[in-house]
Amino acid sequence: MSASHPTHGVTVGAASHSPVSRPSSSEGQHQRRRAQSGLATSVIGSLERSGKWAEWQQAEPRLAGFASLEEAREAWRRRDERCYQVVAGLTALGSRRGADDDDAALAVAVLLEDGVNRVAMTLSDLCEIDDVNATVWEEVKGAEPQLGSHAATYLLRRTRQRLSRPAAGMVSRVATTSLEGGRVTENAQGSSTNDTWVHNAGDRDALIAAPEVEDPVEDLTDLLIWARKVGVVATEEIDLLVELLAAENDGMAREEAQRVVGERHGVAMRTIRRRRDRTTARLRDAAPKYLAAIA
Repeated sequence: MSASHPTHGVTVGAASHSPVSRPSSSEGQHQRRRAQSGLATSVIGSLERSGKWAEWQQAEPRLAGFASLEEAREAWRRRDERCYQVVAGLTALGSRRGADDDDAALAVAVLLEDGVNRVAMTLSDLCEIDDVNATVWEEVKGAEPQLGSHAATYLLRRTRQRLSRPAAGMVSRVATTSLEGGRVTENAQGSSTNDTWVHNAGDRDALIAAPEVEDPVEDLTDLLIWARKVGVVATEEIDLLVELLAAENDGMAREEAQRVVGERHGVAMRTIRRRRDRTTARLRDAAPKYLAAIA
């Protein structure tokens, strides 16, 4: 299957990560949700018009259980485990070493919107939601086609690592390419790139190669993903922890963060504190099982 050039308004490539003024936590969350909804609507509509989903189903059996990307997206929100295979199938279709279909790579970003939002919230001082979507797209393009059921976890982990690297003093040197058109852009050194859509994966990886460093954000996220999967904590409990952490990262004192989050949820600060303590206690008790699981 030949690659098709997506026409959706997301910038693909590493962001400059220059410090910018940030909206409040609630405003930022609303903006992220709105951006994700806009991307999903655009991609889903494009696939419906083109009939491409049906074509993909012929080439990739793991998509057979869902009539459309929209149906798969709704199933993902219900935590339907079949969707892990859908992500794997779309990754195989989108990877340069697979079918090299750019729209399939975008479809992965749409399915992973909850994870994309969490990454954007956690790294809100480094990047915007479009940067996270673009980085997921890049990771799909460079991924092995045989990732299997762990594709979603792998792609989000790689995305966090890629976007976190500038914080360690490393400057991104990957040229940016807009999905709105293959126009010439400039990289961090000021040199121009041509209007080709696909960079050589090996060259690209060599440009961003850097030693792996300990990443506490990644460790925490992996713990939360595992805890949700095995039933230690629920999704809404994880969302609350992330919201509290985001408020503190915005410069609020801990009690102030609890008060603001409590007002947002319409409950008292002590209720938020009690929920937080209950969730962290369960995570603490489950930590030995988590360490054994990843050993």
